[in-house]
Amino acid sequence: MATKVILHIGQQKSGTTYLQEILGSCTDGLAAKAGILFPPSLREILPDAIENHERAAYGLLGTEFPWVSAERAEAEQRKWARLSERVRDWPGTVLLSAEALSVIRAPAVQRLAEELRPAELDVVITTRALGRTLPSLWQQHVRNGRSLGARQFFESLAEQRDRGGRAIEEERHLHLWRSFALGGLVRRWTGVAGRITVIINPGTPPDLLWHRFADTIGAQTDLPPENLLVRRTHAGLSLPETELMMHLNRAIEAAGWDDFEARALRERILTESAQPRGPRIGVPEAASELVQRWSEEDLDDLHRTGATVLGDVDDLRFRPERDVHPSVSAQQLGEAAATAIMAVADRTHFKPPHRRRRPLYRKLNPNRWT
Repeated sequence: MATKVILHIGQQKSGTTYLQEILGSCTDGLAAKAGILFPPSLREILPDAIENHERAAYGLLGTEFPWVSAERAEAEQRKWARLSERVRDWPGTVLLSAEALSVIRAPAVQRLAEELRPAELDVVITTRALGRTLPSLWQQHVRNGRSLGARQFFESLAEQRDRGGRAIEEERHLHLWRSFALGGLVRRWTGVAGRITVIINPGTPPDLLWHRFADTIGAQTDLPPENLLVRRTHAGLSLPETELMMHLNRAIEAAGWDDFEARALRERILTESAQPRGPRIGVPEAASELVQRWSEEDLDDLHRTGATVLGDVDDLRFRPERDVHPSVSAQQLGEAAATAIMAVADRTHFKPPHRRRRPLYRKLNPNRWT
């Protein structure tokens, strides 16, 4: 049985996928140099997949995740069985990474801990400033097909947060604030973890997050290929592109497209378009005071938990000059629309019709048939 299990539980938009890609690329080195098993999961089936243990967590905890149906949970149970077998068979430290674990409630936390006993349990939380993560989350929702505008998105977050801490901890659908209210997240795992470490991701330099993470888990920092240390896994959309995609989602819904057709169109636009153009995503001006208040409340709450924090806490504070986004101009929206159209346009449909050429001999002797 593993002597220690390190659980990396996100948060979303904190660089989790970046870390998972690095970990998946150097599993042999982790095991050989640091004695840490990062069990294979997705790459056994899809070689180019980003390695993580989310699906296995669905197999154990099922509908505790609001987006997981009972049928999906049953289908993933074999993944948890295989993963837990690897944990039992490894004699040292096992590292598991699944950002969805940041949203589970206290009873599910206890159940997971019981499944991993008698191994010692450490928890690693990666985090970024709310002024960066929440806008990025809105962009991801739009990218996945939702059509809520930025202002309405932040209004819905405010309504959920106003329900209070007890509701957030107990009501299954309030999962966003179970993850993003940092102090509450730490306390939820305090009773089962021997150590909880919060790693702050300031965004730059690109490799700082990995080096902090590697130090925390006790790995060699020179394991990954250099090209993985300097790039991000997810390329975000700019603000004009996100607003365009939001309007497209509304048009798709009004036209009655099914989910597969809609997803295929969005993916075609996203994969064929050039690099993001225009101002980046940020907090709407109307929501800036709210996000600033949430940020200060969460930092005070985190301080009271006594958790180990790696990085400068000021990097988590709301900074209007960095975090508030400008309004989108008609020109920027038009440029984004033109780029999207060109991404899906097939030039073969717009060629002129083929014209029959007159016989050469008639051109040479036009009176031959008169």
